[in-house]
Amino acid sequence: MAEPEHLVRLNPEQHRAVTTTEGPLLVLAGAGSGKTRVLTRRIAHLLHTGVSPQNVIAVTFTNKAAAEMRERVEELIGEAGERVWVSTFHSSCARILRSDIEALGWTKRFAIYDDDDQLRLIKGIIATLGYDTNQVSPRQVMSQIDAYKNRMRTPEQILEERRSHIGDPVLLVWREYEEALKAADAVDFNDLVGKTVQLFTEHPDVLERWRERFQYVLVDEYQDTNRGQYLLLRLLADEHRNLAVVGDDDQSIYGFRGADVSNILNFQVDYPEAIVVRLEQNYRSTKRILTLANAVVAHNPDRLEKRLWTESGEGSKIQIIVRRTVADEAKKVAEALLKLRRRGHEWKDMAIIYRTRAIARHFEAALRFDRIPHRVVGGRKLYERREIRDLLAYLRVLVNPADDAAALRVINVPPRGVGAKTLSKLREEAARRGQPLIITGRATGGGGSGVGEKGIVAFVRLVDELTALARDVTLPELVHETIERSGYKAMLESDRNEDDQIVKDSRERLVNLDTLIQDAADFRPPPGTLGPLDELTAWLDRIALTADADDVPEGGEVTLMTVHSSKGLEFPIVFVVQMNEGVFPHERSIETGLEEERRLAYVAFTRAMLRLVVTRSLHAAQHGGKAGALTRPSRFLFGIPLEVMDGDLPEGTPATGGRGERLSDARGITSRLGVFLSNRGGEVEQHTLVEIEGAEQLEIGVRVHHPRFGIGEIKQVHNTAIYVDFDGRQRRITAPAPGLRIVAD
Repeated sequence: MAEPEHLVRLNPEQHRAVTTTEGPLLVLAGAGSGKTRVLTRRIAHLLHTGVSPQNVIAVTFTNKAAAEMRERVEELIGEAGERVWVSTFHSSCARILRSDIEALGWTKRFAIYDDDDQLRLIKGIIATLGYDTNQVSPRQVMSQIDAYKNRMRTPEQILEERRSHIGDPVLLVWREYEEALKAADAVDFNDLVGKTVQLFTEHPDVLERWRERFQYVLVDEYQDTNRGQYLLLRLLADEHRNLAVVGDDDQSIYGFRGADVSNILNFQVDYPEAIVVRLEQNYRSTKRILTLANAVVAHNPDRLEKRLWTESGEGSKIQIIVRRTVADEAKKVAEALLKLRRRGHEWKDMAIIYRTRAIARHFEAALRFDRIPHRVVGGRKLYERREIRDLLAYLRVLVNPADDAAALRVINVPPRGVGAKTLSKLREEAARRGQPLIITGRATGGGGSGVGEKGIVAFVRLVDELTALARDVTLPELVHETIERSGYKAMLESDRNEDDQIVKDSRERLVNLDTLIQDAADFRPPPGTLGPLDELTAWLDRIALTADADDVPEGGEVTLMTVHSSKGLEFPIVFVVQMNEGVFPHERSIETGLEEERRLAYVAFTRAMLRLVVTRSLHAAQHGGKAGALTRPSRFLFGIPLEVMDGDLPEGTPATGGRGERLSDARGITSRLGVFLSNRGGEVEQHTLVEIEGAEQLEIGVRVHHPRFGIGEIKQVHNTAIYVDFDGRQRRITAPAPGLRIVAD
């Protein structure tokens, strides 16, 4: 008897995952192993065996993933698929609460507050309580409340756990906030899961009804669940225990959002009878790409063992590209994209992936210069960000004092006490005089002695001071001084949490301002530019003319994104850029733990289907026109089998901290036989180079060739390193270094 259509073309592990219908099931689905195929076909199989569509719920994290899953289910099983509950966690909880939230004291018509609603409400509460918003940041309070709610904590629990004190402004605001939500018959986004858990916990009759409804629970991306989502699933499935979760602990990269990788690591503890199926066959990437990805993530001590493999062939070697500066690196990537395009690849087939969003600016600039169509995922372009627009507005009024739009944008940013009433008076006087706002403010001194008028005087004085400065300093120095003297930097640095650390949002904005300084340092004015103000004008013109893509060629765009934004996507060709120590892995992770950084690298590398290019720079991003510090290669590039990589291979000793991530892990890899041509005194000499087969060949007096330093003589030999004299300069080389060969003649 022929198998049903939904079981055709499944590999043995996929088949087992689809047909195991009863009891807890953990499907460890490696990158590119067909997890969506398994989920949708498992739903089809449940219905094929007689389960009612109304008794099945499948939850995931994004509307896009839910829509794709729903569409595939309907394609497989037709009309019945429409009755299967397929949605995100939050959508599912909203539907449950619309039915039963009255048990908690809300009406079924409750409002759901978004971030903007939350922030407005919290700002009002902070003002009512009499706090200074410079000391008690509304955005930081909102962020802290969200973090606590993700962990299913209440103000009372935070006090009991001694994580705070009774007079903590965050807790006081939080309590008022909860009362205000209740009074408004509203919940916030995080409450959707939290209130559902509360409903099920406090009202067993309601829980029993929903358990009867959802007898089969399927979960996508289980490694991304937080505490609330974990409790919700336990409550729903603890009776019938038909809980099937699909996920990959190696792709758990959302710890900063509250995701807890221990949920998937401990699944077999929660459900000892669980069946575990490992999907390790990868249908996306080549063998060499998977070798690199597996080698990096294998260093994580706490992971569920799995190793991706593929039948798709070895594929191209992973190319390693190193350039002097970040700008040079970005230029090389743009050149490579153009070359690939000329070979017939579509723009949409190529992606640039980076660890943090601030890196994007360098690569955007290079792509704009070469007119390569591109789009940035996960955020606005640099010049569209609020803090950048604010600083550019300051600079615009230096060039053109009649630019009222720029003046209005920043006359009270940072706050100078210029309220709506004072500003209205200034605008009326400017209109009566027929003058720009700045000219009027300079002439009238603000028109009074109040706080608002003094604020106008301070703004005009700042503009005059910066205008005079612009004639005497370089462009990057002017941008730096504007950020400092305007008070913008101080405003962001004052935005701190309870640990006296700058909050994440302000920290990112400070980074963006640093990239603006670097953009000014990189700018080369056109020929004929006269003086600093002309240079400033030319730079502002360039920004205005390139902020929008006027002439985007047909055929799609190159995608630029962070690793986090790339999850779930795939591209034939991927560039993972700025693989420098302190960037990727991020410097903050080196002390707090590298496990998630390795998972991020694993995710980044496994986005590539056919070709993977890894790039880095010898110098860090520069600031203020000064040369950046020397960098070290990311520790993730060491200990990789050298037969899968090509190009500018990492040299020297990697940073410590990564277990096993040392160059010595590559021992046994030998260099090729070759020829080296040297030029001494105008005469070209040919040298025969031979591979290194064993450490015993590296003795004092032996001549070696290094791909970067040329020919030298070994002066000292140690266990893991040799010291070689290259034209009078002695260098330490970890042996055998990639590309190191013995000079045989």
